[in-house]
Amino acid sequence: MNEPISTVKPYTILIVDDTPANLGVAVDFLEGKGFTVLVAQDGEEGLQRAQLVLPDLILLDVMMPGIDGFETCRRLKKTESTKDIPVIFMTALADTSDKVKAFAAGAVDYVSKPFQVEELLARINTHLSLRTAQKLLASQNEELKVSEIRYHRLFETAKDGILLLDLKTGLITDVNVSVINMLGFSRDNYLGRKLCDIQPFDTVPECATTLAPLQARDSVSFDHWRLTAKNTSLVDVEFVASAYDVDGARMVQCNIRDITNRIRDEERITYMALHDALTGLPNRTLLKDRLIQSIAMACRNNKRVAVLMLDLDHFKDINDSLGHQIGDGLLEALAKRLKSSLRDSDTVARIGGDEFVIALPEASSDLDIEEIVQKLLVALHEPFRIEGHELVVTGSIGIAKYPDDGENPGVLLRVADMAMYAAKSSLRGSYRFFTPELDRSTQRRISLANDLRQACAHGEFVLYYQPQVSTKSGAITGVEALMRWNHPTRGMIGPMEFIPMLEQMGMMIEIGTWVLHTACAQNIAWQREGLTPVWMAVNVSAQQFYRGDLVRIVEEALRISGLESKWLELELTETLTLDDSEIALNIMRRLKLLGIRLSLDDFGTGWSSLSYLRKFPLDRIKIDQSFMRDIPLVGPAEAVVTSIIDLARNLGFATIAEGVETTQQLDYLDLKKCDEIQGFIYSPPLPAKDCRALMQAGKPGLKLMQSVKTADVAAQH
Repeated sequence: MNEPISTVKPYTILIVDDTPANLGVAVDFLEGKGFTVLVAQDGEEGLQRAQLVLPDLILLDVMMPGIDGFETCRRLKKTESTKDIPVIFMTALADTSDKVKAFAAGAVDYVSKPFQVEELLARINTHLSLRTAQKLLASQNEELKVSEIRYHRLFETAKDGILLLDLKTGLITDVNVSVINMLGFSRDNYLGRKLCDIQPFDTVPECATTLAPLQARDSVSFDHWRLTAKNTSLVDVEFVASAYDVDGARMVQCNIRDITNRIRDEERITYMALHDALTGLPNRTLLKDRLIQSIAMACRNNKRVAVLMLDLDHFKDINDSLGHQIGDGLLEALAKRLKSSLRDSDTVARIGGDEFVIALPEASSDLDIEEIVQKLLVALHEPFRIEGHELVVTGSIGIAKYPDDGENPGVLLRVADMAMYAAKSSLRGSYRFFTPELDRSTQRRISLANDLRQACAHGEFVLYYQPQVSTKSGAITGVEALMRWNHPTRGMIGPMEFIPMLEQMGMMIEIGTWVLHTACAQNIAWQREGLTPVWMAVNVSAQQFYRGDLVRIVEEALRISGLESKWLELELTETLTLDDSEIALNIMRRLKLLGIRLSLDDFGTGWSSLSYLRKFPLDRIKIDQSFMRDIPLVGPAEAVVTSIIDLARNLGFATIAEGVETTQQLDYLDLKKCDEIQGFIYSPPLPAKDCRALMQAGKPGLKLMQSVKTADVAAQH
């Protein structure tokens, strides 16, 4: 899709990231594309290596010990030898203000973690191409400066077109062949005539006054002109006139250079700097400029400006399941559809990934804004046909207004982003206006994120363990390790509130490694205390699976703890296995060679297909708790659960249902011969010491337990 420009020149890329595990995939991929890749593990080392090597481009992590990425970038830009090297930030920060801060530090772009290597390659190629064009333009400008002060001794063979004029009469006395080749006409068309009297100079007003300034100065120059050459095409020329004495006569030498290609290069560079390479829409820079103009006009006329932040729902699933070529095709088609749905005065821009911004400079009322938003959402619902695939997508829209919600582009984009995420969280495919409460909620989230960065270092994370029970014997066969955050002021916080934040911040590899080591150590500790061995189930995130060297980390956790591999089970999410089936299959096979068990978590909620299930070396399938909530009240839920159990049995997989809370659910699962259950009907997640006591004391079989357990399980939550 994007062939690296390194096939022309071996470009050097410096990656500055304090986590070596983050670098492996990117380094291998870029080296495979012909780049020379160097690595530094903190800001100070990055600054030293950049000055020593002078790479062509720098990939810079934001969060690092010592000086962070922002300060590293600022120092690079203050150093003469490195100030022009393009810097792309690699960041897990999602807040718009952090992205703006990255550009303020001098970066040319950013990629969000976890990034796709194809997107990273596309951005690298774009900025290396831009840098190459800038260097070429600078070289050409330097040549022009030299040529302006150099007298061409070989008049007729000069590359510049040269006309000689008599200063006193203003008549052309000679012309070289380059003028004729450049502008056409014969030599006789020029000789003995004034510039302002002949084609094509008669269309340029400056030519009528060229000689007057030369009476007092030695030279004069004008901005480039566009002349009609050979009566067929337009040529951009640069004109420099110099006066000097020849045999007592005052002469004027007019140098004319065809700079058509240079002008086109400048226009192309300007366009690239202001537009998105994929869709051709305005980018963040051009959007900001237009918003500034719209706000200034609205301020003068007492009007309003609306900013809409649009983000596609589940766009990652399309990229993961169908590939980035289909995803890019969808974004291009979406860009055209959005433009066709808006007024000429409106601006639609792409600011990254599947995020689009629509600026409405003439937003007279909330009803008018809602009318346009509804039109955009309806336009999205019409299927897209991309390379034989029919795609139906939805989008979530956040709305901010000038002057109610902010008085500059940065603030309006930030609060529109907040409103968009609020819409996405409540109901995908919807829209929401910004309110001050959203800002307060975001500030609370930012505060929590700041606390989260310190939680690991301060030992605030703990593991709880929820038993997994055989439906046949009622015995505990395993436990699932579940994270909790013992916040110093808020108390115990559940995983749903902080796990997504850890993923956004790119911390799941570090935290996931801690979970693996802690869970393995706890399991072997129970065994050494004489408890019957059980499986320890640990969840694995996509960041751990693809970027965290998972096989090595599992090996290390088993070796350090002394736990036999057969007592460890990794739970893989259903969508995780779709990122790249061949890569996923290879990692699973290597894990199975260690002797551990693999289960597919949350089954039935994603995009799994029979072809994937047949290929993957799984041991069991975990039925998602969302199906349990509808049993036995809703027939379709029972049908889905029955199908999953039958499918697993036919493929040789065991089954376990999570979220089991009532005896009716338990009866149904026992009837359908589901192998194991997990849920509050047996026990909630427990601290290690309480789980140990439960395992040591044992519980009556599930059949006996049903007869004595009350139906009100909610009290245990």
